[in-house]
Amino acid sequence: MKSLQRVKIFQLLIGYYGFLQSIHILLLARAGWFLLQNREIPFPAPPPPGGWTENALPFLLGMGLVDLFAIGLGLVFVYTYFFRKEAPYTLGLISVTAAISSGITYLVGTLPSGAWEANLLAYLAVLALFSPILPLFYFLLKEV
Repeated sequence: MKSLQRVKIFQLLIGYYGFLQSIHILLLARAGWFLLQNREIPFPAPPPPGGWTENALPFLLGMGLVDLFAIGLGLVFVYTYFFRKEAPYTLGLISVTAAISSGITYLVGTLPSGAWEANLLAYLAVLALFSPILPLFYFLLKEV
């Protein structure tokens, strides 16, 4: 039988994931708006000195599309879990896997640009904000 403490931590992680993905979609919408207006892509973690190169834009847009997919699935998962009292753990696992994969790809992909070197605290903050997804991933693996 599951301990009450484990259930509470699991619920807290799912709630945090929903909150994080809600903020994430707002930031993506903001980035899309800026892209349409200024041909620049702002992120919470700033670009390297001199801005993103033209070669980086397709990479960043691709990451944004993967993020939209993960966010959509994640918000459906969180909504279903809390409001419909169902447990679509497979959906949650797919969403969290996509979010982790996208995050790792983004963070590793931005290393060669010099963005980390110039904005280390911002990138570490993004990493810290997304780190609670890892225990959620672990819990979802155990549930599926």
